[in-house]
Amino acid sequence: MSTNQILAEHVENYITHDDAIHGRLEDPYADSPFKIYREMSSKTKGKYFEAFVEEYCENLGWKVERAKGTTEYDRIVNNYNVEVKGSTVWAGKKPHFRWQQIRPEHCYDIMVFVAVYPDRMEFYSCTKEEIVDYVTNQNWLNQHGGKKADSGTFYIDGFPEDFPFFKTLYTHLSGFKGTIDEE
Repeated sequence: MSTNQILAEHVENYITHDDAIHGRLEDPYADSPFKIYREMSSKTKGKYFEAFVEEYCENLGWKVERAKGTTEYDRIVNNYNVEVKGSTVWAGKKPHFRWQQIRPEHCYDIMVFVAVYPDRMEFYSCTKEEIVDYVTNQNWLNQHGGKKADSGTFYIDGFPEDFPFFKTLYTHLSGFKGTIDEE
């Protein structure tokens, strides 16, 4: 027997294996209809979160268009340029959401955060100014390059209630930006 492996015939002797079989290290998404999104790649997950925001806003009767000719935002909702960020709960010692790839230099008006719990999907929004102020005043949130290099890309960790600037979509998107003539 090698000292750097666990053979299949011996794995049943391990407490960790027994925990997995009996669900003691249970995935909160195990029986969730949202499990499929947790298992997707980041890029694929992002496309679905954008589509959910689009469909949700359309169901509210809001005007929604896809962004045209830019990657700096995802949708146009009631004439606001909207960037969408989504996350499922990150498991571990301290579960949390992580919304990533927040870029202050991009051209959006509103950022929408999708929080996918095992039993529901919640939508929040803030202005670009609010999120930019938050991430640029928190040096440790720099996503690439650690604390020493400024990559211009940030992330935030926590739950929606941890961010006082998270508001409902109605707060930022229900009104029509511009005049009726611009529609």
